[in-house]
Amino acid sequence: MTRKITADDSMPITLPDTSFSQVLNPEDTNRADTRVFLAGDAKSFTLPGFVTPFGYTLWQNSAERQYRLVTQEPEPETVYAVRLEETEDFTSPERACIQVMVWRTRQPQHEGAVHGLARRFFRHFLHRWSIIITDSAQTNAAKVMWEGMIAWALRDPEHYVYVWDGTGETGCLHPVRSWLAFCGHWAAFCWGAEPESHLRRRIVISTHPLNAEQR
Repeated sequence: MTRKITADDSMPITLPDTSFSQVLNPEDTNRADTRVFLAGDAKSFTLPGFVTPFGYTLWQNSAERQYRLVTQEPEPETVYAVRLEETEDFTSPERACIQVMVWRTRQPQHEGAVHGLARRFFRHFLHRWSIIITDSAQTNAAKVMWEGMIAWALRDPEHYVYVWDGTGETGCLHPVRSWLAFCGHWAAFCWGAEPESHLRRRIVISTHPLNAEQR
């Protein structure tokens, strides 16, 4: 069953590692988990604008909202995986998506296949849902990817960046006006290791303006 995201879960405290990395990093558990994924309701998937490399296949499990790039071998291996959840708690009444699992292999033989795939999926999900939000806890690798997407969105007049702050009595959105403002204030405001604050803040990227407080 998909877990319902609520505003109480809130913003990206940084993590040293994640449970899915512990499963997918070792080759034996990766291949075992991949077998389970493919044996479920997995169907071939086409990512717009992406040419699937030779020797790999993209798969989607719609029920789990999970996508994977998998090798074409007798014992397939997952080299990239992402899973989504939906919420409207931070942008109500509009629904948004959250990437609650993003993983890529560290094995050099797959580098060419997964290079740039995280950004391609990110932009696809943003186009599909119009709003995408950071998860409540992220590794440093996820933070770096998000910083890249924030920089991209701030340079594109058709995208908007906000910070949702749930540390007050009611959560509110604040617009991020520039990369300078993000680096000078919002990055440290959002990411860190203080549960009472960083777990209650999110970054939001939208394809249209949202109701937000001025700051």
